[in-house]
Amino acid sequence: MSNLFDEAAKEWDNNPKRQAIAKAVAESIKKVVKLPKEIDVLDFGCGTGLLSFLLANEVKSITGIDTSQKMLEAFSQKSLKYPNAKALFMDIEQKLPKQNFDLIVSSMTLHHIKEPENLFKRLKNILKPGGLLCIADLEKEDGTFHDNGNEGVWHFGFEKKEIEKYLNKSALSLVYYDTIHIVKKTKEYPIFLMCAKRF
Repeated sequence: MSNLFDEAAKEWDNNPKRQAIAKAVAESIKKVVKLPKEIDVLDFGCGTGLLSFLLANEVKSITGIDTSQKMLEAFSQKSLKYPNAKALFMDIEQKLPKQNFDLIVSSMTLHHIKEPENLFKRLKNILKPGGLLCIADLEKEDGTFHDNGNEGVWHFGFEKKEIEKYLNKSALSLVYYDTIHIVKKTKEYPIFLMCAKRF
């Protein structure tokens, strides 16, 4: 899967639909979380940093992780303007950063995760008490969202009850869930944002 993203990295930011998703996610997170300036943020599946850099000026630090070296190279180029941002080459399903975070975010990555329930349990361990996990992804779809096929796609979106099940088994409490954006192609694909708290 990372090779696909390596190939796509050069033109990744040129897609207006991706830009629109990142903007919608960032704006929604800002409304829900109110982003205190002193917080440390993790963005997993950060790609080139489309979401990260819309949040970077609002927070103390932001760490992006991804499995695509080319995506991270693009992230690192942008981070030259953001001294509080850094990127790490890491597979979130295999390894976690050693740091703990006040906020963990992700946009359009969860459907590439084979076992979301296991991931949620592990992410809880690097959330500080009172910390939030905010994830945006596709609502349940028919497998036609990706224009170039479904290699590396484990889930054709999610239903709210699936997300609630993952959270309940991870001892995380859902505090927000809503449709925040609609991607319009030959049909419409809603994007949700869910935020859950570690108490």
